[in-house]
Amino acid sequence: MTTPVGASYAMNLSRTIGLCFLMGSLPLYDKAQAQTHCAPTDAVMDISARQISAGVGYLWGHGTLSAGEYVYAFTVRGGGMPSIGSISLSGRGCVHNLGRVQDFNGTYWTLGGTLTVHHGTTGIVMENARGVDIDLHARTRGAQLSGQISRLSFRLVNRPSQPAAPTVDKIHLN
Repeated sequence: MTTPVGASYAMNLSRTIGLCFLMGSLPLYDKAQAQTHCAPTDAVMDISARQISAGVGYLWGHGTLSAGEYVYAFTVRGGGMPSIGSISLSGRGCVHNLGRVQDFNGTYWTLGGTLTVHHGTTGIVMENARGVDIDLHARTRGAQLSGQISRLSFRLVNRPSQPAAPTVDKIHLN
């Protein structure tokens, strides 16, 4: 059985594009595998989100921002393109250059790619107009292929929770 010349060319081209995409994603994979180590002056965020896409992707989720002794809840919404598939992600990130907690609110831009088949990892670096940077490392679950420009909106949703009260050890008197 012979394959038509056009079909053979298309198969080879698709393999080449796929390999180039995978090779380009390897640096992101290595970065995502690294542990999240934040500087003492950085805030720390934990996030859980879902993304669905069919050309254009939409992401929604929630998380917490720990800044100093306080913990703030936030929501995230946004999307990007091109992307196809559906994933859930959960991770932790360092929030750099956060002068005031209110500066966390805003629109963040990111450029990158993700390839997830069943389980994977991703590293995302994003910045808002106030100069706040987020370096996020997350685990992904689902099936998605994206090489996208994303616009994500983060919003604090409540006042901070109170810091944990210090515990007092029992004093034994003899």
